[in-house]
Amino acid sequence: MCWQYLTNSIEMKTLKLTLCLHLKYMLQRTQTLFLLAIIVICGTLSTVNIPFYSSEKENGIERVEVSFNKTEMIVIQPMKHSVTESNTLIISCLTIIGILSIVSLLSFKNRKLQLLLTSLNFLAIGLLISLLYVFSLGMDYFGPSGTSSFKISLGLILLIISFNVLAFRGIKKDEELIRSMDRLR
Repeated sequence: MCWQYLTNSIEMKTLKLTLCLHLKYMLQRTQTLFLLAIIVICGTLSTVNIPFYSSEKENGIERVEVSFNKTEMIVIQPMKHSVTESNTLIISCLTIIGILSIVSLLSFKNRKLQLLLTSLNFLAIGLLISLLYVFSLGMDYFGPSGTSSFKISLGLILLIISFNVLAFRGIKKDEELIRSMDRLR
């Protein structure tokens, strides 16, 4: 009976050691940091109310603010009130990008699958950009009588694109390194 507990504890220690070694190997690769950054940015954008587009009528009575997670229409006069609508398509696209990045991050031993998932991530980012266009310029909120502007938070999408490119290049370099090592044998 005591040997069973001892065996389980040795197995647990062995399991913990192998997990630590895998985590150490995974963190030594630069694309891990880029994929983690994509996950953090997507999680932040889908949960925190960060506006990326605003439009206002010339008289300043009505205003629309489009965030990554909701669209808010604000009427200032005669009484200030607002109507809020959830941007479920943008949230779901950000979630898809985050999930693809997580799966790519966890499949660090299978580089071909990582390359495929990172390529699919490019498609999801393209879909996100088209959705951002539809929710901002595609919907003419006040017609020609309004003023509209993009916010600096739209630059986070450029960060997602650049981190995805850098992760793709890192995975590709690892694959080429492994192929060259196989040729030398």
